[in-house]
Amino acid sequence: MAQRNPYYRYLDSKQAYYTSQHKPIFGGWLMACVFCRVVILRLVMLNVECSLTGVEIFLPFLLSLYEATSDNGSSSQQSNTAVSKTVRSSAMRYALLVGVFTVSAFASVSTSTPRSTYICPVTSYGSKLVPVSQFLGLFLDTGIIIGLSTVAQDGFESSRPKLLLGRLAFISAGALSIQAGLFILKNPEHMIWSFHLDSRIISDLLFATVFGSSFLASLVYLMSELRPSIPITVATCVSIYTYHFSTHTTEFWPSPSRSTVVLSSIAFLSMAGIVRLWREASRSQRSMSLNGTCSRFLVILFVFMSVLFLAKKSSLILHPSKLSKHPIDYLMSNAQHTSDQWRKQAATSQSLEQAVYEYQSRYGIPPPPNFDKWYEYATARGSLIIDDFEQINSDLLPFWAIEPAKIREMTAHMLERTWTDAGGLRIANGTSQLTPHVVPTHRWSLEGTSSIIKKFAQWLPDMDIAMNINDECRVAVPWRAMEDLKDRGTVARRQLNESKHFQPFSTNAHQLWPNTYMQAEPPYSPQTISEYFAEASIASSFTKYGVIGCPPKSPSLRTSWWNKGLFCADCTSPHALGPFLSNWTLSGSLCHQPDLKNLHGFHLSPSSFKPTTSLFPIFSQSKMPGFSDIVFPSPWNYVDKVTFDSSKSMAFSEKEKSVFWRGGTSEGYAAADNWEGMQRQRFVHLANYAQGSTKLNLLLPNNAQGTGYSYRSIPLSSVLSATNIDVSFVGGPVRCYDKECAAQAREFYFNTSTVDFQEHWKYKFLFDFDGAGFSGRFLPFLESSSLVFRAASFRQWFEERLTAWKDYVPVDTRLHDFWSLLAYFGGLGKNGEYAHEKEAERIAGQGREWAAKVLRKEDMEIYMFRLLLEWGRIVDDRRNELGFVLPPK
Repeated sequence: MAQRNPYYRYLDSKQAYYTSQHKPIFGGWLMACVFCRVVILRLVMLNVECSLTGVEIFLPFLLSLYEATSDNGSSSQQSNTAVSKTVRSSAMRYALLVGVFTVSAFASVSTSTPRSTYICPVTSYGSKLVPVSQFLGLFLDTGIIIGLSTVAQDGFESSRPKLLLGRLAFISAGALSIQAGLFILKNPEHMIWSFHLDSRIISDLLFATVFGSSFLASLVYLMSELRPSIPITVATCVSIYTYHFSTHTTEFWPSPSRSTVVLSSIAFLSMAGIVRLWREASRSQRSMSLNGTCSRFLVILFVFMSVLFLAKKSSLILHPSKLSKHPIDYLMSNAQHTSDQWRKQAATSQSLEQAVYEYQSRYGIPPPPNFDKWYEYATARGSLIIDDFEQINSDLLPFWAIEPAKIREMTAHMLERTWTDAGGLRIANGTSQLTPHVVPTHRWSLEGTSSIIKKFAQWLPDMDIAMNINDECRVAVPWRAMEDLKDRGTVARRQLNESKHFQPFSTNAHQLWPNTYMQAEPPYSPQTISEYFAEASIASSFTKYGVIGCPPKSPSLRTSWWNKGLFCADCTSPHALGPFLSNWTLSGSLCHQPDLKNLHGFHLSPSSFKPTTSLFPIFSQSKMPGFSDIVFPSPWNYVDKVTFDSSKSMAFSEKEKSVFWRGGTSEGYAAADNWEGMQRQRFVHLANYAQGSTKLNLLLPNNAQGTGYSYRSIPLSSVLSATNIDVSFVGGPVRCYDKECAAQAREFYFNTSTVDFQEHWKYKFLFDFDGAGFSGRFLPFLESSSLVFRAASFRQWFEERLTAWKDYVPVDTRLHDFWSLLAYFGGLGKNGEYAHEKEAERIAGQGREWAAKVLRKEDMEIYMFRLLLEWGRIVDDRRNELGFVLPPK
């Protein structure tokens, strides 16, 4: 640094006097500020979904304002010196420019940052206290930085500044530890979340710690030579630039508004003035002093950043998103084409001979024994699906890598221990019966499944099946282990083709299955646990089980989405066109969506969850993508737990134009304030607490002819006036600790009056959500001629038979597309301008007609029949010889 000017020599002497004469008071004041800041920081982080975006942008302005007023005060004492007027003028101009920069930057960031639907409770202190705490923390940050600057400029030759900084670090750590301890003592249910951190979270915390410590040390060092506002302003500018430049934009997302571009341009022009002042100061050695090298570097950096920034923003503003057709129109057209192609290849066979040939060509092995019985059963019941059962093939392929005896042993292991929450079905001598010791509350499920199997049990080999009695899926196998199982399974299947003579099922299969658990008393106590399963209920499942089946470089394995209040556009881009879901299959994958950790009850806190990371043969009614349960048709729908009464049917045009939903808080177990992220709660909150003045960016026609679409800012009240919203919980809060039950009771209206399920058919728009597992309402909804909006993470046996945007409207788990979907199908204003009701009626009709053809009870039987024929071959010791052979003509 160049020799310091008289103004700085005065400040040095002033600070030296202050710190030498008032060191104890100064140190105590600084430590108190640090302690209070840590308390506020923790409060904001616990309620980050309620926080304002970009509050810290004002930090450079407060620092420059302090410096300006401090300069004026010191200058008044030196009114006869030559530097007085220059110092005062430079400081005030600098503060003014920094003020313009921070205000415009804050406005551009806060108006362009998309929020997630994670709930900020309106009845809690968070929605009001957190923003106030943020601004209080901002003032504390200003004081702390000024104090650190004073310590740094006092010099590091002595040990006192170093000692003070060390004390501040210990105070910060102590404050956090005390708060954490008190919080856990008061809320013991948080214990599992606090002390069971996965390795990725720990690595993220370590990285943040090292990065934060390095940044703080560098900042303290710079402040020993520079005014504190200079490094803070540079850091703020770089952060804002990075945010704006990295903002996710595509042709299907709205371009930044003109006001955002104008505000961000003002911010950068203000920064140009600030850099110019720094440059001038470097020549005159007056306030805001920098040496020549630093100032030249900042000028070059600013010019480079400005050119890139303005080039990107100008291209977006000059070429805003203008689409020839609405993305939903494209998605519906593409869905029709995809559906037609799938349906053609799903039923190409017109005879048993063709079905056998098609099976061999698709899967590379001969069909299982009794395939002719299955074909006869399927065709006699008018099945439109003969050849495509890819779900069965993908579910069972890895089990070919496991010896049949080992599979039978694993099945017995589960059925011997009722703790594993598995109920058994024994198929023997052409009959199906329940094994003993089935939990009474879930007996209906196994009885329903048994009633499906009895229709064709005479053609099945003897076997035992372990059925998952819980709603949640269970089998989460790590990616590398699963890839190895699939490879070995493929090799094992090839060995089947080496057989010269294919044989029928073994006749003595029942003798091979363990029989101990069929006794009146189980061989193990019901409480006997299994070393292969874990009790993981009421704890986050995302990292430990949800994403372990992802490839190693998946975003969900490499990053964490910490800010629950912000929307992750990069997480949706692989499976969406702008706000609209375009790939239903890919949207279920957790591998590219780290933010889903906080946006579904199963990921946050499943109610009954006993998973395994070994490939156990568990049959489940549904599963999350990435899990390896064997999916079968749910008895819930087969035994008519909920049904569509056709006598209550109404034409779509006669239905009320409303979004209707009733349900309970049964998606996950509310604990540790996690209910704010559960999908059902987010939906009810979004539907009932929407502010009509909120501005939406909606794609609307450019003219009456609808020759093109572009984004326009429309008030939410316009959507609400076109379509009625009738959404609420029923009964009262369930599956929650007392504290969370009370919080939800305050936040939501719980409708105490019962609603007949058949009342749903009066409404045009029905939303379907997961519960603890799959939704049992979806199939009746499809039959009703209402338009079904489906937001499902759990996948069922029929996924490959239905096509999103043709048979139903897919909804992203985040629900950020909710209002855009309603605006498209329901229109705007009281007259429903721009409504696409014909398209809504067409999708509703197509879903109803196709469900009546391929989702019947007969189709459930056909699917289950084929699944168990395939499974019967896998668990047979002679599976390398088993196959169906066409009889000679």
